[in-house]
Amino acid sequence: MPEYLAVRCHGLKTHLLPNQAIEALASSKNIKEFADVLASTDYGDKIRELKEIDAYALEEIFTNELIKRYNYVINASSNAMQDFLKAYAKRFEVQSLTRILRSKAFKTSRKDIKSFLPLIQSFSSLNLDKLIEAESIERVIELLKGTPYSKIVKGLELYQKYNSILPLEIHLKKIYYEMVFEALEMLPSEDQKEIRDLLGIEIDTANCFTALAPLLYGYAPELTKQLLIPFFFKIPFSSLKEVIESKSLHTALTLFKSYENFIKPLLEKGDEALAEINILKLLKRKAEEIMLKFNIEFAYAIAYLTLCEIEWRNLILIAFLTQQNLEAKQYLII
Repeated sequence: MPEYLAVRCHGLKTHLLPNQAIEALASSKNIKEFADVLASTDYGDKIRELKEIDAYALEEIFTNELIKRYNYVINASSNAMQDFLKAYAKRFEVQSLTRILRSKAFKTSRKDIKSFLPLIQSFSSLNLDKLIEAESIERVIELLKGTPYSKIVKGLELYQKYNSILPLEIHLKKIYYEMVFEALEMLPSEDQKEIRDLLGIEIDTANCFTALAPLLYGYAPELTKQLLIPFFFKIPFSSLKEVIESKSLHTALTLFKSYENFIKPLLEKGDEALAEINILKLLKRKAEEIMLKFNIEFAYAIAYLTLCEIEWRNLILIAFLTQQNLEAKQYLII
């Protein structure tokens, strides 16, 4: 990373809200107070333009700011880093495709689908409007032929057999990680390791959650094995397979001990929200660790974007819980 980019990225770091500020925001008495406190931050200009303040309007502002930060880092980086960052940013494209598929499954109106999709035209080559207009899930998959997501067709038979879009969502994740790891090969080896560690947490925990599906939700082991993302870090395929086949609480706690804080809320309370928060706390600690290693330049940018996403999740969480007069502090990722 050129020196000027490193300086600009370090400048961006100061825009992230500190933990104390996030905790203070979670103490807001109502949604207006929450918005007023944010008025002096990067979100302030757009918040002041709102005629009516609610969690949905604030979520849109938070999402657009996150995408703005992604664009900033992508545009400021060298060509080699840009290629990787563009692949990494495909997570928004996958998120949008997932939401479109879910909307088709639940017969959501086209207008409502558009209202909750992020504005990702700057790093998406897909015609999302055409996909939104598609009359069925099968038609969406047909329209994805000739795109990087054409392999999603492999999940169509499982979707039809089990009447669940989960196989399609998993195939999108598989395609995403294939693209990211291919682009990662172009980066220096030291950066690759740090970035792989971050990605490894995402993939391991997604696979652990999938492997627990027979135990938690009664999924067939044969289906579950097909839903695993084929990249393995701390948790090898053999361990995932053993947990799937055993459907044993003890086996899961033993073989997934590296992610104990993630799986315990799932196994003991069935609390998916708390499990996800604990994953994000793990990612946050890893990202902060990377950002202290100033000599690892490419990884620094990805760590920064990881922290941006965590801030985004915190703010959305606080907005919706505050609007419902619910306590947010216990769910913060800090």
